Amino acid sequence: MTSKDVVIIGAGIIGLSTAYAILETFPSSLADLSITIIAEHGPHDTDNEQLVKYSSYTSPWAGAHFRPFPSKSKEDFYESKLTRKTFEKFKQLSVSHPESSIRIVQGIEYFEDPEFLLKCIGRGYSEGMNDFEVIPTEKLPKRSSSSPIKIDFGTKYTTWIMNAPHYLKFLYNELLKSGKVRFVHKKLLSLKQVNEIVPNFPIIVNCSGRGLGYFGGYDDKVYSIRGQTLLIDPPTNCPYLDKTITHQSKDGKWTFVIPRPLNGGVILGGTKQIKDSTDKPKEEDTKQLINMGQELFPELMKVNEKTGEKYFDIKRINVGFRPARKGGFYNRIDLKNSNEGRNNHIINNYGAGGMGYELSYGAGLIAVNSLIKVLKFDENNKNRLIRGRRSHL
Repeated sequence: MTSKDVVIIGAGIIGLSTAYAILETFPSSLADLSITIIAEHGPHDTDNEQLVKYSSYTSPWAGAHFRPFPSKSKEDFYESKLTRKTFEKFKQLSVSHPESSIRIVQGIEYFEDPEFLLKCIGRGYSEGMNDFEVIPTEKLPKRSSSSPIKIDFGTKYTTWIMNAPHYLKFLYNELLKSGKVRFVHKKLLSLKQVNEIVPNFPIIVNCSGRGLGYFGGYDDKVYSIRGQTLLIDPPTNCPYLDKTITHQSKDGKWTFVIPRPLNGGVILGGTKQIKDSTDKPKEEDTKQLINMGQELFPELMKVNEKTGEKYFDIKRINVGFRPARKGGFYNRIDLKNSNEGRNNHIINNYGAGGMGYELSYGAGLIAVNSLIKVLKFDENNKNRLIRGRRSHL
């Protein structure tokens, strides 16, 4: 059996999920794989045990729930199929591995001024979503006459939630238990640098988020989307522990609650600020989240026993940067080319934006298919060389 080294760059949700998908689904008859994950940040970093020390390590800061949406492009529709692959896997894990923190719950969405594709349930919205239905108008929440919020449309469906840092640690532990994955704690300046760590020009799976280049630098089509959320310690009997609710305002802003299982609190979010690199919490964002939370989710507030004043028990303000890419998620194969000085096959798997968890396992399965193609390409080349030598004998 052929032995082959595979190096995954990045230990965020995409990198860890890709390794997990390879372990679960790669045909062992094709090759005996040795997997190395190289990353500056991740669950292997003993100096970051809670995973929330660096805003540049995006994955732990995620709200981590699944909210489908209608596709506006072929790229959107392609990605929607990957989200359903992930959903199917998460359904299994919620039962077989409750310690993963994945839970299957009800998802609810409310819109003040929904676009046409939402109201007509456009392609990619309801497919593969169990119990999907439009909420009858008479059952939509009614606000007081003084409230500026007027909900015009709503949907509900079965979806998933999780405790993001907990799930990352779950994946890490599963990979370690397999005995087939090792971690290297290192920041790379180029993909080519992999060859200094793992010999014989291994296959590289580029899950670096920003798209690290072979000779250095990053993909110029990748940009960051800043997100800020509040981690709330909910009151007793909080009604938001078994559901996730998202509200879209007329101005396009989103406000949502996402419970984090295993006593992880509730996420109140959020912001979507393109190319904003502010890595500290913004006071104006915090105020906006509190104001919208008071209006939309007052049951998430505790009551001061002495004064009777309601307040959000904020345990942490989260700031993270989602690495998105113009043109959507990037999973092209770049075959090695000695004429260009590139001696490794590269399987690209990055640029998920705010959909890292939604795409995670589905993206991993695509990487597995790409890995099979690369190994078959090498095998065919090897056979052609053998036949060529024989023909000259």
